[in-house]
Amino acid sequence: MDAVLEQFHRTYPKAHVEVVYTSEAEAIAGLLADSFRVAIVARSFSPEDSVALAEQKIRPRKTKLFYEGIAVIGFPARKDSLLRLDTLIAWLRDSSSRYTFVIEGGGGSGILRYIRDSLLAGEMPKARLYKADSAPAVIAYVQQNPRAIGLIGAAWVCDRGDSTTRKFLTTVRLFALSGAEAGSYYYPYAGYLRRGFYPLSREVYALSREPRTGLGSGFISYAAGPEGQRIFLKSELLPAAAPVRIVELKEEPLKVPSPK
Repeated sequence: MDAVLEQFHRTYPKAHVEVVYTSEAEAIAGLLADSFRVAIVARSFSPEDSVALAEQKIRPRKTKLFYEGIAVIGFPARKDSLLRLDTLIAWLRDSSSRYTFVIEGGGGSGILRYIRDSLLAGEMPKARLYKADSAPAVIAYVQQNPRAIGLIGAAWVCDRGDSTTRKFLTTVRLFALSGAEAGSYYYPYAGYLRRGFYPLSREVYALSREPRTGLGSGFISYAAGPEGQRIFLKSELLPAAAPVRIVELKEEPLKVPSPK
């Protein structure tokens, strides 16, 4: 989002978007309380949200921006980097699991909600949880604890064009996950999200309460437009509107005809 904001301000120098980075639950609460015009979160409006806004005579609007993979990271000295989804779920459900799961955002974390709703059928994890304040804090904890498993937004460890990401990748082990197709493992790169190759992905929306066209809707239009979508793709997020090609390269012996 920083990259999109920077380019938006360059394109429209008279506009200024004030940003608060917070947990998903706090972002939604701020939107309902009229503290925020727009919340960018990994879920749509719930029925309760819609009722609360209707009571304020607000017609909410949502715009899908991109798909995000949830990256699974481990201690850098781990020998294995392949993980089956059913194994991950079993670890989360095991109160005696040897692993501590590290997530970002505390009790209002969108990733914790995703684990509960999408992986554990509405149940909270029984394994030990450590709630970090930020994604870099998740990475720092995993770097120092051999029995830690971190779950963070994939852009933090998959944007190979970003110097911070390249540094993080030297200090943690990024897992490749296998979902329904046994034996095939994928990293949370953009091309593997929409078709379901990588099993941990979610949709990210811009939720707006603006009653009329304004700064918030202008920023949403930019983020959902061609320029914003290209920036998301560069960060290994799958744009909601732009197509992505998957190119598979296979090495085969080159057959050179013998000279006559």
